[in-house]
Amino acid sequence: MSSRARPAWLKKLKRILGRRIRSGSLSAEAAHQLCDEVLPSIQRRPPPPAVLAAMDVWRADRRPSWELGRFIGECFRSGDLSPEDALDLFEELLPQARPGSVFALNQLLTTVARAPVSSTVRDGPALAMSMFNRMARAGAKKVAPDIATYTILISCCCDVGCLNLGFAALGQIIKTGLRADAVIFTPLLRTLCAEKRTSDAVNIVVRRMPELGCTPNVFSYTTLLKGLCAEKKCEEAVEVIHMMAEDGDNCPPNVVSYTTVIHGFCKEGEVGKADTLFREMLDHGIPPDVVTYSSIIDGLCKVQAMDKAEEVLRQMIDEHIMPNCATYNSILHGYLSSGQWKEAVRILKQMFRYGQRPDVVTYNMLIDCLCKSGGCAEAREIFNFMIQSGENPNATTYGSLLHGYATEGNLVEMNNLIDLMVQNRMRPGRHVFNIQMYAFCKCGMLDDAILTFNKMPQLGFMPDIVTYNTVIDGLCKIGRLDDAMSRFSQMIDDGLSPNIITFTTLIHGFSRYGKWEKAEELFYEMMDRGIPPDVILFNSMIDKLFKEGKVTEARKLFDLMPRADVKPNVVTYNTMIHGYLLAGEVDEVMKLLDDMHLVGLKPTAVTFNNLLDGMVSMGLKPDVTCKTLIESCCEDGRIEDVLTVFRELLSKADKL
Repeated sequence: MSSRARPAWLKKLKRILGRRIRSGSLSAEAAHQLCDEVLPSIQRRPPPPAVLAAMDVWRADRRPSWELGRFIGECFRSGDLSPEDALDLFEELLPQARPGSVFALNQLLTTVARAPVSSTVRDGPALAMSMFNRMARAGAKKVAPDIATYTILISCCCDVGCLNLGFAALGQIIKTGLRADAVIFTPLLRTLCAEKRTSDAVNIVVRRMPELGCTPNVFSYTTLLKGLCAEKKCEEAVEVIHMMAEDGDNCPPNVVSYTTVIHGFCKEGEVGKADTLFREMLDHGIPPDVVTYSSIIDGLCKVQAMDKAEEVLRQMIDEHIMPNCATYNSILHGYLSSGQWKEAVRILKQMFRYGQRPDVVTYNMLIDCLCKSGGCAEAREIFNFMIQSGENPNATTYGSLLHGYATEGNLVEMNNLIDLMVQNRMRPGRHVFNIQMYAFCKCGMLDDAILTFNKMPQLGFMPDIVTYNTVIDGLCKIGRLDDAMSRFSQMIDDGLSPNIITFTTLIHGFSRYGKWEKAEELFYEMMDRGIPPDVILFNSMIDKLFKEGKVTEARKLFDLMPRADVKPNVVTYNTMIHGYLLAGEVDEVMKLLDDMHLVGLKPTAVTFNNLLDGMVSMGLKPDVTCKTLIESCCEDGRIEDVLTVFRELLSKADKL
């Protein structure tokens, strides 16, 4: 047979076999055996002319479709079927397909649907849907799609976001008389849950599937439970578990069902409800696994119930279920976040004692915590130990250590670490450049920060909101306010929306250098953009207005807080009281004290000190007895008695 006469799929066979022989996964002898088993028509010696003529007639009659299908099946099962080959083989098989070819066509559809993005296959699921349409147009007499074909189609429809087409395909299944199984519904349920349509997903599992004679399986229920928990509907998820239990032996809840909902409760901070479900699980004789225990422990640690978490850890070990790295990481995070280093070290030692090696998450937590507490030297030691132990640092590891060095102003170590990143073939990203600029700004090296800023686009990284905020903050701190506003305008031109940090930085910058009018203009621009100021910014603005002697403006800003949906706190009232006392407006101070009581805020020591200082500034000096009475009432928590004393003193001051 000449090479010109060979069909494309025989050429594919030659290429696939050659690739496997070169990779060492297939010996030459095994290749010959495969050819003998799969393709009897292939001879290692050229056949006689009569045989060649007979084979040409056979090929003309499209008879080798069964052999081509067998070849496709062998390649599919061995993993040697590439998306490109699948497309070529589909083109060859479809014209000569027969009813039995549906199995091979399904394998080709599956290969294309799962294909990663490449120059040949831009969108695997969409291309598989197109292949299905061609297959359907070929006609049912030639090759009719079966339930597996429709399963692939529905999955592709869901993957490309065409849920309505997925349901249309389901309708076609019912119309053709095929029996839908639970597998068909899994991608539909998964997509409904991803789109936050869990009510529709519940309706399908509870009503539609039974109506079609289809019993939901464990994947149906697990998908539904995960969707409900993701929408913070854990109570509904518990009802589904109870429904599964009441349904008898069809699909009773298992450890995965319970663990999914327990994890959901823990994510919501409902540790008590998670524990109740955990006890219910034990009562039903379902033994928890390491994931169940780890979820409970993680939830307890997040609410700082460390004693309870350790109790569950001991219970877990007593049940001969060994904690994994994730379990220990939860406990370590709990102790580290509360600053309990000794307990964290104890857990780390226990981790080693039980033969559990720390992973990159463990090291990242330790390094990040040390850097935030000013222990960059110790963090670097752990970093070095991590590498010696064979654990590769990731971008988070480098980011934590770099930020620690930047906060300390240690530019030498920071730059050395960036060089190490490059040596380890980790390309510094935008986050690293932002940290670098933060370090330069902190050290007063604004020119270097701006040089880095200008270099980023050349390296393929466009500045983000953090980049701009860092540079604007650095410029404001050294009084280069015009340059800061220039960067602010550039940020908007680049399509980035300024956030509260941007405005707060600029407002503080202009206020610090006495340019109050511009600060006020920016404040109201922020409000116009729909960015509500937080209570800290309001307090700062009110304080500066009083210091500028703008009492009326300060009061207007205070009255604006409720309209901006910001609740004044004790600091706000202390600032207002201090400002009015400096202005000598005693009546307003009295009203503010009454307002504090009405909104449920208790005056603090700062409040009383402001009152005492204010009365002294107005020429009223409380005697020693009065001060002693105030201190005694404060210590006993008798705030009302203290306020009564101050009201009497303020009344005297008002009459002076």
